[in-house]
Amino acid sequence: AARLNLAGTIDLTVVRQAIDLLQSQPGELAINLSSETMANWEFRNKLTELLHQHSGLCNRLWFEVPEYGVFREYEAFRDLCHTLKQLGCKVGIEHFGQRFNEIQNLSDLGLDYLKVDSSLVRDIAQDPGNQQILKGLCRMAHGIGVLVIAVGVQNSSEQSALIELGFDGLTGPF
Repeated sequence: AARLNLAGTIDLTVVRQAIDLLQSQPGELAINLSSETMANWEFRNKLTELLHQHSGLCNRLWFEVPEYGVFREYEAFRDLCHTLKQLGCKVGIEHFGQRFNEIQNLSDLGLDYLKVDSSLVRDIAQDPGNQQILKGLCRMAHGIGVLVIAVGVQNSSEQSALIELGFDGLTGPF
């Protein structure tokens, strides 16, 4: 999709489908935006227009972008965050974990959540080093008002350890 310059079209289609679904069902939806669309002004203008047309649903939409894209296009991501937040959407970063040292730079974005990459949560109950890192991450993120969600939790021992470390949410397969 990126090579064929279709990422924006696909992302907008997904947002439209999410809006259609939210109009008929309760709940919230998270939408993964591709990194390529963040700096695309045409896409961002169409997205903003679409969300303005459905402003009553924005508080039920969560948008997330992969960590690598955030730091590759930081200024564009910052602008996108501010636009989405003004509309009432939630904004987060997925696959977070390779750039822990950058978390202080994220405080001005108004992020709502971080989804920590599954490679860091795998076997966390037996990994004291990663436990310390993730406990510190939770503390720092909570200090700037950001939720921390673990991705790819495999079993009850990982679940228990992550809750003990301060995670706010977990995704499966467990």
